[in-house]
Amino acid sequence: MFTSKTRNKTIFLFLISNIFIGHLFSEDLSLIHRVLDARLQTRLCSSSDEAITYMDSFRKTMENEGKLTAGNDEDNLIIDNMIALERYNYMYEKDLNGSDLKPFILSQYEKINAYKDSCQGSDFSPWFVLSSGDIINSSMQFLPQATAIKQGLREKDEYDKVIKDNPQLAFGFINAALWYYFAPAIGGGSKSLAKSYFEHALECSDCDYEAFYSRIYLSQVYFDEGNKDSAKKLIDECEKILPGTKYVSFIRYLNQNDFSLMYYTNNRDKVEKNLNKNRAG
Repeated sequence: MFTSKTRNKTIFLFLISNIFIGHLFSEDLSLIHRVLDARLQTRLCSSSDEAITYMDSFRKTMENEGKLTAGNDEDNLIIDNMIALERYNYMYEKDLNGSDLKPFILSQYEKINAYKDSCQGSDFSPWFVLSSGDIINSSMQFLPQATAIKQGLREKDEYDKVIKDNPQLAFGFINAALWYYFAPAIGGGSKSLAKSYFEHALECSDCDYEAFYSRIYLSQVYFDEGNKDSAKKLIDECEKILPGTKYVSFIRYLNQNDFSLMYYTNNRDKVEKNLNKNRAG
């Protein structure tokens, strides 16, 4: 039986422990938001090369501060995944057929697999699941078809679990929404569910990155539905979140030519040929 003194000591240690754990979580989340902010800032760069240089510089800063080695392996890999993905996005934007794309993204993909293999049976944090899912998505085109299908279905289940367990995690709802939007209906995709997830992400956004991209994607869903006034309103809000971004101007240009960002994502060559033809005309 606890004495009054023992009970008070136990309560005190419990409270101190919770404060310490909360402090660590706050620091980790602050670091994640710092990385997300850096990723958002690339939208102010004037070119793909400038954005790549920006992310390389940011990675160097993280390395110098020990942010890629100071935490546990999972925390380090979350940050590494996010930085690598943003760099890859601009490599892809620069040249979607570039010979450097495959080795770059598959090396990160292998890091994830190696970590998972070393931690079989472990529960991974939602941020690890989401950041790894982004890398896996970008690796799909370089994987054998059977492997890609298996990974895609596993990813759906993992996203579903993340948002069920973390109903206010906007980043999770954005990732899940993108999966449901672009997946074929026969494979479990659902544009209506994606729309509701984007709407929820907008409502529970916790940083500028989440607020910006939830609006970007939702605006383009509205655009494809023919709700152009609502689409424009959200795009205007994005410009207020990140003034001076050429990305918003590009999306406006797509919309003015009756293309959405979602359509462009899956039909880049076709859309760019059409836009070039319009310019020439």
